[in-house]
Amino acid sequence: MYLQVVKKCFALFFSLIIFLFSCEKTTKKEKYILEGTLKKWEPITLTFDGPRVSETDSINPFLDYALWVSFFNGNDTISVHGYFTADGDAANTQARSGSKWRVKFTPDKVGIWQFDAYFLQGKEIAVKKISIPKKNSGVWKIKGGFAIKDQDSTAIGFYKTGMLTYRGKHYLQEAETKNYFLKNGVGSPENFLAYHEFDGTFDNGGTPTPTLTNGLHEYAPHIGDWRENDPTWGDEKGKGIFGALNYMAEKGINSLSFLTMNVAGDGNDVWPWTAPKEQTRYDVSKLDQWEKVFDHMDRLGIAMNVFIQETESDTLLNKGELGLERKLYYKELVARFGHHLGVVWNLGEETNRTASQLKSYASYLRAIDPYDHPIAVHNHIRVSGKRIEGRPLDAVAATFTPLLGYPDFEIASLQMLDTTEVHREIQKWVDRSKKRNKSWAVYLDQIGQWDIGVTTDTAANNNHAMVMRTSLWGSLMSSGAGTSWYFGGLDEANSNLAAEDFRSRDQWWGISANAPQFFLKHLPFWEMQNHDDLLSNPKAFCFAKKDQIYLVYLPKNETTDLTIGDGAFTIAFYDPKEGGKLYDKPNEGWKITKPNSVELSAYNSRNDRDWVIVIAAK
Repeated sequence: MYLQVVKKCFALFFSLIIFLFSCEKTTKKEKYILEGTLKKWEPITLTFDGPRVSETDSINPFLDYALWVSFFNGNDTISVHGYFTADGDAANTQARSGSKWRVKFTPDKVGIWQFDAYFLQGKEIAVKKISIPKKNSGVWKIKGGFAIKDQDSTAIGFYKTGMLTYRGKHYLQEAETKNYFLKNGVGSPENFLAYHEFDGTFDNGGTPTPTLTNGLHEYAPHIGDWRENDPTWGDEKGKGIFGALNYMAEKGINSLSFLTMNVAGDGNDVWPWTAPKEQTRYDVSKLDQWEKVFDHMDRLGIAMNVFIQETESDTLLNKGELGLERKLYYKELVARFGHHLGVVWNLGEETNRTASQLKSYASYLRAIDPYDHPIAVHNHIRVSGKRIEGRPLDAVAATFTPLLGYPDFEIASLQMLDTTEVHREIQKWVDRSKKRNKSWAVYLDQIGQWDIGVTTDTAANNNHAMVMRTSLWGSLMSSGAGTSWYFGGLDEANSNLAAEDFRSRDQWWGISANAPQFFLKHLPFWEMQNHDDLLSNPKAFCFAKKDQIYLVYLPKNETTDLTIGDGAFTIAFYDPKEGGKLYDKPNEGWKITKPNSVELSAYNSRNDRDWVIVIAAK
């Protein structure tokens, strides 16, 4: 024990000496500011002095300059784009000009990290392949370093679990814990970032939302959910949006989907630029304020499902091609927000883009994203007897079939009009992707008619029971990787565009959280697969690792036979609506009907509700 302590102290001392030596090499001319906790998985910020420019400068600071930093730890090298940050505190000062240039980096290893920072100038250099010329007066290079410590017991959210990663399975994995991740997400309002206290944000003529003031979100019902020591910006701004995120986390929501650009779309109120048509000029203070929101999401463990464009706006940049404006848009998103830990890049909501265009987007993102965040796309819907803008009848297959096996694509983001098809459709894409040697995570990201979605708790047409069975448990029991819940409608209170109070679906959040929590606590779900073939009743679902564990979803007023293996088994029942404990009294809802077969029925004859039944080998 004494020897181990001595070794740790010596290693820490040696790391400190190297760190001080690397910092000492930075001259006064090459000064930088290092900020952060210097702990694994928590981002560090490097801010450099560079040319003093403005958002509207004749030499475009977003396009004609480039900050590029390579970080080294042993054999690992991670190269990260930087960005213009005005005075370095634009979220609070609303600055549009300054001399500060910044890079954010998330270390995945402890120990000494060293870096080489390059600053380049040249026409459109931000979207060109960067190489360091031998002689160029417009280039400077700065070296430095820092020591990263391991996590401690106070780490929370993704700072505790690590980055969400794709590792060739049907589920994303937490890099630190190695646990598999099941998404329980909020998918509305899609214009979540149309928040009234963000700079440069206004209603640009989208669908009228009369329940909102000036067409923008305030999330006023959640101001009371803001907590002391939570972030704000400016003059105590942001309490509504931070409070809304706090509420989501408390309800077990671990993912939020949102658009970063919806110009000409339903909302027409979200864009990263100084104005909707200024597509090479970025609003530094607005993006700095977005960054505060995304930081809070990391701290709460809420993943970022970033929808890069909306169906109505998917030709806004370069007519849908991978041109200069689109490349710059992707680069700015990656540079400013790629360091976050729960990022999924979604190439577009209800995409109309061709397979070749989607592949070009995905490959460009993969090339510039140092963290290899998973890449998804969202399909258009299936409309019986019709064609959608010339697309084939089955728009789901039209979107995803050409992407099967593509190396730079990992997630099918499904929209399903008919919820009775969810179970089968999820299984289809899990199976098809596996056969093409690149297993996808398959998300259910929108359900039902556009004007319904998941209803409020008090709605006369409350559909929670149906959605729970067909879409929540139906997707997970086909190896689905999780769900996001769309609200339906556009202009009425708490609809897809106008939602202000997430408590309008408070009961639903409890129901939706029960399923992933059950899977995580009771099942080796990553080793299981759909086995409806073992059931006699087509209305029930079966998810199993044969001969070891069987999970059966039994709708109310139904029974089914289940074929099981040899040996002794235990049985337990779970109420998917109420959640809580497992009921495990023997012989209450099952009986042996013949060798290797049992008949399953409601627990204790309570046929008025759905049941989840777990049968496990002793």
